[in-house]
Amino acid sequence: MNRSSCDHAIAQLYFYLDGEISWINRRRVQRHLAKCRLCTGAFDFENRLKSIVRERCQEEPRPELLERLRMLLQDNGEASGI
Repeated sequence: MNRSSCDHAIAQLYFYLDGEISWINRRRVQRHLAKCRLCTGAFDFENRLKSIVRERCQEEPRPELLERLRMLLQDNGEASGI
């Protein structure tokens, strides 16, 4: 594969994974991934990472953490005059 097509495929990777890509670019990425093992490896890694993050980030934050964040945001707002 030439470097230019790899650069294009990698640049489109997150849009592709999120379904935020035009059909023509989706098709280009798919064709590239079918031919390029290096980019397919990157795709597989990012796709798996995205799945793990989605699975592990299902919990609601603890109430203590939310309260602490509220206090920090309030303190920052007061310090900046907001």
